[in-house]
Amino acid sequence: MALKDYLIEILIENKVFEQGHFVLASGKESDYYVNMKKAITNPLILKTIGEMITEAIENDDIDKIAGPALGAVPIATASSILSDIPLLMIRKEKKSYGTSKQIEGELNEGDNVIVVEDVTTTGGSLLKAIKVIEENGGIVKRAFVCVDREEGAIEKFKKEGIKLEPLISVSEFFNN
Repeated sequence: MALKDYLIEILIENKVFEQGHFVLASGKESDYYVNMKKAITNPLILKTIGEMITEAIENDDIDKIAGPALGAVPIATASSILSDIPLLMIRKEKKSYGTSKQIEGELNEGDNVIVVEDVTTTGGSLLKAIKVIEENGGIVKRAFVCVDREEGAIEKFKKEGIKLEPLISVSEFFNN
């Protein structure tokens, strides 16, 4: 069984897709919710996602794997461990204490970075994280999302010159 099919199967088994009335992080309302927090706290799902990302980048020259807080950090961590590529964690905003960093981990000028996310609707939060990386000298080579809700994120990224690569799209889930 292909990893993609397996991921869909274990997401279904773990009831990651919920029906009902939800308000999303983007502010949009939806009759379904992709509960990736449930998924990224499950070791089997997290390992499968990490394997898929690691397989996708194995021939790339990548220096760092980045994930915006909170949902993408476990995904970036799993991918980092499996690929043996160092991790970056991107905060939503700079800390107001200690080192006042927005990026945790060592980002060097010119580092090739992939960015991962749990779910995208419009892609706004992931684009903000990418801007932080670029403003700090990183070069974003690829962006991955576990589940794309197919509500404009891919097109938004295309306009920014970045290819957003979903591991699965919500239509693939509902077609199973």
